[in-house]
Amino acid sequence: LLAEEKKLNYSLEEHRWQWDMDVVRNTTISEGVAVFMMAKLSRLPKVTFEALQVMACFGVKVDEDVLGLLSETEEFAALFTSLERAIQEGIIEKRNGNVFIFAHDTIQQSVYDFLPEDQMAELHFRIGLQLVKGLSTCEHRLSHSISFIAIDQINKAKDTDSASALSPQLKEVMTSLNLSAAELALDFADASSALSYVHNGFLFMGENSWEVAYKPCLRLHEAACLASYLNASPAGVSKYSGLIMEHARVLEDKIKASCVVIQTSASNGDTEGAINSGLDLLRQLGEVFPWNISRDDV
Repeated sequence: LLAEEKKLNYSLEEHRWQWDMDVVRNTTISEGVAVFMMAKLSRLPKVTFEALQVMACFGVKVDEDVLGLLSETEEFAALFTSLERAIQEGIIEKRNGNVFIFAHDTIQQSVYDFLPEDQMAELHFRIGLQLVKGLSTCEHRLSHSISFIAIDQINKAKDTDSASALSPQLKEVMTSLNLSAAELALDFADASSALSYVHNGFLFMGENSWEVAYKPCLRLHEAACLASYLNASPAGVSKYSGLIMEHARVLEDKIKASCVVIQTSASNGDTEGAINSGLDLLRQLGEVFPWNISRDDV
């Protein structure tokens, strides 16, 4: 940046860089290299800055495959060519052949914060929707990871008018993607993330979900019940298991929730409650055990 602003010059005669120290001191450099990079942002072409805003929606870095899928759409067709200028300026880099990364996280945050919150939410929505629509055409090896990236983008825009105006078919897709993400989070014992995905899934389901979308609604409640247990929330277990017991159409659909209730009671030191719940479940399954076991029963 100092060289670009003619504050640092190379002398061919003396074969060294020359500068005016007073001029350099008057240049704001208190926050280091990131500040210099951010100063370049104001001089970028509009299309390049807009491409950086798209990239910033994914965080500090994003895979080329994700941007490639976006670039197949009309709105983001010029994404790669627009980012070339940012690479030349050193604002972003391309590492390992397929990862675009901001040179500093401060730059990413500055780009992200440039638009008002509601406009960034709409950008998240448009990005997520295009990725969801592109799932049917992307390579199988990418579909799993991109589906999670897509729903994360959509969830950041869940409160926008655009998200509310989605067709019933697309809302079903968003519910399904949130459900898959919640179940994957549970596989990794990430209860907090699982609950977040579950709650977003509920938002896209709308009213009368037990009647119009029984199976996904049941699975979301099962995920919420287990996540509440892992999150040490007996109240959550009670809430979601109660809804399952109320709406389950067959006994088999109550088993997972019943097992979580038993585990919760045992974990909280309520051994008697856990045993009673277990015996009650076995009785419903046709296995009758006496409530008060005597030596003769043994």
